[in-house]
Amino acid sequence: MKYLMIALISVFISLVCVPSATADNSREWSAGDLISVGLVCRDEESILKIVRADVTSEELVLMAMNQSIMMGVCVTFEGAMRFLVQKALVHYKDHAGRASIVLGVGNSNQDFLGWVLATGKFVSEKKSEETSI
Repeated sequence: MKYLMIALISVFISLVCVPSATADNSREWSAGDLISVGLVCRDEESILKIVRADVTSEELVLMAMNQSIMMGVCVTFEGAMRFLVQKALVHYKDHAGRASIVLGVGNSNQDFLGWVLATGKFVSEKKSEETSI
């Protein structure tokens, strides 16, 4: 039980405390962005079970993540891993009312690797920032 709690806490900290994935609710993600995450799920069904828990409560999302890891449909990392954003699956509001999103991620060879959670929204093209001279 002690190890189970450590695993749950590690996953939660990795998911919630990684700046590029969760710090900015107004973050706009687009294809090619780098994202640092602590959990990747291999298929839509697995990540959507976590999303359903995430809209309800923090406790349920932690349990759903742990079950997914134990079933082998999601993997977690000791520290955050960086991936390239490829696409978006769904936008939603989490249990705390934060704008959240499920993003598809891959490697530099454009191989699809799985689905991750982040805060913010996905845009097909980012607005260019104008600078004045």
